[in-house]
Amino acid sequence: MVAMFDQMNAQLDRLKASRGSVTGGDSGAGEHKLFQFYNRIMTEATNSERCSIFIHDPKRDSVWLKAGTGMVERDIEVPVQDSVAGEAILTGKTIVVAHMDDHKSAHKTVQEATGFITRNLLCVPIKSPILGQITGVFQILNKNDNGEFTGQDIALAEEIAEHLQIEADRIFVDQEAFDLIERISSAPGKVATFVLASVVLMFLMSIVVLAGTGIMALLLG
Repeated sequence: MVAMFDQMNAQLDRLKASRGSVTGGDSGAGEHKLFQFYNRIMTEATNSERCSIFIHDPKRDSVWLKAGTGMVERDIEVPVQDSVAGEAILTGKTIVVAHMDDHKSAHKTVQEATGFITRNLLCVPIKSPILGQITGVFQILNKNDNGEFTGQDIALAEEIAEHLQIEADRIFVDQEAFDLIERISSAPGKVATFVLASVVLMFLMSIVVLAGTGIMALLLG
C-alpha cells in the first residue's frame, strides 16, 4: 500500500507541475471556438475539404478527435500503431500521403464509420516543449481540384500546430489527471481519499488561476 501511495503521489506531483506550466491556455467553449477557427481558416488557406485536431492518449495508445470540420468531439478514435496520426506522433515528423487508397491503415475503418472518403492527407505533430513530448496532431484532408499538398501548405500547417500547442498541452495533462483519478477510485480507502482530494484541489486551484487571469485581462484591457 505504501509503495502504491508513493507512486500515485509522485505522479500527482508531476501532474501538478505540468498543469501549472500550461494554465495559460483557453478552456471550455473558448477553446472549442479557437480550434474550429483554425480548422476553418486552414481549409480555406490550403483549398482543402476538412481539417481536424487529434489528442494523443498514451494510456489507450490511441488518438481521438478534439475538433474537426463537420465533426463532433470524440467521433473518431484510432490506434497509434495503425494510423497516419500515430505515425506523426511516433516519428515527430510531418506526414504527407498523396494517395490514401494505397495506404493501409485504420483510416479505412474510419471511412466506413463516417462515410467520408479521404483521398490525400497532411498530418503535422503538435510538439510540446513544456512537456517534452507530442500531445496531438493537426490534419488537413483532401486537397481540392485533385491537387497535391504544397510546401507552402506544409509550412503553414506546421506554424498553426505551434499555435495549438498550449491548448493541446492542457487537454493532454487534464486527460492524464482524469486517468489517475480512475486509478485512485479503485485504490484502498484512505489512500484513495487522500490522493483524490489532492487531485481535486489541484484542479480547483487551476480554475482559480484561469479565472484570475481572465479577471486581470478584463481589468487591464
